[in-house]
Amino acid sequence: MAGRDAVVLKGGRDGVAVIIDERATIDAAIKDLRAKLSRAGSFFKGAAFHIEAGSRTLTAAEREALTSTMEEFGITLRESKGRSGAGDEIENPPVEKPPNRTPLRRSGDAVAATFPGGDERTLLVRRTIRSGQRVEYDGNVVVMGDVNPGAVVMSTGDIVVLGSLRGLAHAGAQGNDDAVVMAFRLEPTQLRISQYISRPPDEDGPRPAGPEVARVRNGVIQIEAYVP
Repeated sequence: MAGRDAVVLKGGRDGVAVIIDERATIDAAIKDLRAKLSRAGSFFKGAAFHIEAGSRTLTAAEREALTSTMEEFGITLRESKGRSGAGDEIENPPVEKPPNRTPLRRSGDAVAATFPGGDERTLLVRRTIRSGQRVEYDGNVVVMGDVNPGAVVMSTGDIVVLGSLRGLAHAGAQGNDDAVVMAFRLEPTQLRISQYISRPPDEDGPRPAGPEVARVRNGVIQIEAYVP
């Protein structure tokens, strides 16, 4: 288990998955889970979680131990996926599978929605993403706060930060060259759009007074003032 996480938290359409490494002991999984939830603070509170145990079989006692650990952080456990004795994938935000073009349930500091006029899902994160926290989403991500150094935001669509972006941002993560990254203050430690990667912007260069947007032009990422 050296160098591997016993537990990975992954957001998806059906909520947040607790993915347990099949080689990890249940004690190691619970310890890793508690550490990750503790670092996340109230980020996941009220979210719907499920366990993905792969081919391993969870006993009733193991499932109860995992359930109790999550309840310490205000988290409700749904049915597990995979082989389990009691049922049937932030650092990532809680989401629910959306009805067509209708907003989803609010869960903690995140809201997933599909807006009228389009089928793209958008995740609203109503907080600052701090160092060590990671947000991944299949759709667009809007952060109503800052993205601090050491934080990561990854999306298959656009990324919009209503604050300062000083962490790592990866938009169009599944090959969407048309994705953009926009922020009130664009100072990322690393900026990626699709397969393109850019270095941090030159601090000595002139900076626009308003929001900035990064997009791919002629095979390179360019940052410019945002014009509505």
